[in-house]
Parts: sequence; structure tokens; C-alpha cells
Amino acid sequence: MAEKEGGGLKRDLSPPLLILVALGTTLGAGIYVVIGEIIGSAGYWAPVSFLASCLVALITGASFAELAGRNPSAGGPVAWADDAFGRKWLAIAVGWGIVTIGIVSAATISTGFVSYIGEFTQWSKWWILPVVVGIPTAIAVAGVKESALVMALTTIAGLIGLLLVLWQAGGNIVEWPEKLASGEGGGKSGVALGIFIGAFLAFYAFIGFEDIVHLGEETRDAHRIVPLAIFATLGVALVFYVLIALAAVTTVAPQELAKSKVPLVAVVEAAGMNGLVIGILGLITIADGLFAQLIMVSRTIYDLGERRNGAPKIISSLWPLTKTPAVATVLAGSLILALALFFPTRTLASATSTVILIVFAIANIALIRLKGKRPASKGRFQVPTFVPYLGAASCLLLLLVQPFAGGGH
Repeated sequence: MAEKEGGGLKRDLSPPLLILVALGTTLGAGIYVVIGEIIGSAGYWAPVSFLASCLVALITGASFAELAGRNPSAGGPVAWADDAFGRKWLAIAVGWGIVTIGIVSAATISTGFVSYIGEFTQWSKWWILPVVVGIPTAIAVAGVKESALVMALTTIAGLIGLLLVLWQAGGNIVEWPEKLASGEGGGKSGVALGIFIGAFLAFYAFIGFEDIVHLGEETRDAHRIVPLAIFATLGVALVFYVLIALAAVTTVAPQELAKSKVPLVAVVEAAGMNGLVIGILGLITIADGLFAQLIMVSRTIYDLGERRNGAPKIISSLWPLTKTPAVATVLAGSLILALALFFPTRTLASATSTVILIVFAIANIALIRLKGKRPASKGRFQVPTFVPYLGAASCLLLLLVQPFAGGGH
């Protein structure tokens, strides 16, 4: 029987399964859904945008790794803010900010799913979305282990899809310097601003690594494994995203990719491959992101209700049969469906990046406070003191770019 901790959550996740979940939460949905928007802003410089946004994510990821080792709580940043500042209102505000991030991010993913399937069928989003949101919601209610196993399989599908893109179009990467030298690839905002706007949008593609800190109470040996999973995820994502961006902009003109609702399908078709395979793998991968956000949102609401009186008990309590926050999960699924039906992808992705950057900045500042209050326990992962300062500053810098990223193409 699995260990229990944190008011009934089951410590069901093994280290390998958590790392696969971590990869699934980050690697895939973002690159399949928003790469066209990023390339539209940064042009041939899109790989640099991915690199810049990953550096911001890595710095904050390092802070998250120490924080997760200090306090592997289902609340994640909620618990850290409470611990660091001792202000219940701030912790509750951070918690509902995280809930907003998860719901809006999942809605973004859902609209991407509709875009992909719309390339191959004429089915209406009014019945596609209830199915694509409803199935992950039901599985998430069933249990974290069941969700994690499904996510592991969908993660593998996403990796296969990205490898196929590189196999088909990767040979064109050598042409990137020549494309840059043409002077036509800076995006419509110019090179420097285009890179920064692209980085702001690309940050959405790295969102997900932070979700796994909410599984600390459900992971064996969490204080060691959660930091490892964060770094492994961001490292793998960086390599794939930069290579995919290079292959994309050297295979299809940036202005064409910016118009495409299924940019990776356009890339492989331009390289001579039938796009149906990538489309199907993209659909599977995009659905994976829904699981991650549903789990993160429900665990945050559980923490808010059980420990901070920040959510009604009726939605934050665990369902006795599965030991999952079932009502919170169903509520989250309903809100995701509503947003996906009525808002476009770019608006949702931009809103997600804005709120997550604010939460990341607060988490970095919380670590600064905690380092001043007490050292981490012996044997736990630690970062130098300058890291959370740099993390907070880099998040705020990307937020300054946000007003320029609001327009469509």
C-alpha cells in the first residue's frame, strides 16, 4: 500500500515516473502550439528567443529546485510564500494565481488541439473540446498514478514527433547562418525587439517544469528527485526547442509559419513527408499538457483549502474513493472548456506567460527571504544567493516586454 502524507495524498509516484511526467508537462504542447507565433515575432532569430527564455526558466528552475527540497508541498509556491513572508493573503493570492495559470494554459493547449485536428477534419470545436477536456479530467479524478502513466505514454509520443521533425528537416539547419545574413529574418518588430517578444511568447513553451513541485507529497524521495526532474526537463526541452526552431525557419519561410495553425506539420510537409503522422502525434502530445495542468490546479486548490483557508472545503476536499481532489479537478476542467471555446490561442498564451512570470518572481523573492531566515537542511539542493536575485530580475525584465507582445499577426 502506498505511503500517505499531507492530509491523505498518496505517495504513489516513483522517481522515473515523475521525470517522465516532468518531461510531459514541459516538452511538447508548447512547441506544437505556439512555435508559429514565436517565429512570427522573431523570424530567423526564433532559436535565440528560445535560448533566452530557457535561461530565464533555468534560473528560476534552480530556485524552484532548492525550494522544493526545502518544502516538497502540494502547494508549491503557495507554501513557500507563506513560509517566507508569513502573510496568508499573499500565499492565497499566489495560489489562485497558479490556479489561473493552469486553467488558462490548459485552455491554450485545448485551442491548439482544435487547430491541429482542424487540418484533417471539419469537426466542430463545440463537440471536439468537450471530449478532449473531458477525458483527461476523468482520468485525473481517477488518480495521480493513472494520470502519470498516461502522461508517460503521451510524452513518448511527443518525443517521437519531434524526432521525426528533426529527421525530416534537420539537414536544413546548416543554412541558418545564410538565412540570417539575408537580413530579412528579424520579424516585423525588428531583430532586438522581435527576439524579446519571441522570448516572452517562447516562455510559454517552458511552462510546465514548475508543475511537478506540486507532486512533492506524492513522490518518493521528493527532496532529491524533484530538483533532478526540474533540471532534466529544462535541459532536454532546450535542446529540442532550439533544434526544432532551427529546422523550422530553415525549411519554411517565417512569414508562412506565422500564418500556419499547425506549423510543425507545415515543416515536415515542406520537407517531403506526409503531415498526418506529425498531426496525430501532435494531438497526443497536446492532450498530455491537459493532464499536467489539471493535476497542478487541483493540488493547489487542495492546499489552499486544507492548509490556508483560502478555498471552500466543498471544492478542495479529497474524494475518499481515489484520494484525489475530484471536485477541484472537475471545476478546473469546466473552466478550461469555457475559456477554450471563447478565446484565441495567442491571447491565452500571452496571459499565461504574464501570470507565471509574476508567480516566478514571487517564488525567487521567497527564496531570498528563506535563505536569510535559515539555511537549507544538510544534503538538500542549494543555489548561490545571487541565483534568486537574478531569477526575479529576469522575470521582471520579460514582463516589461509583455505590452509589445499583445498584438496579433
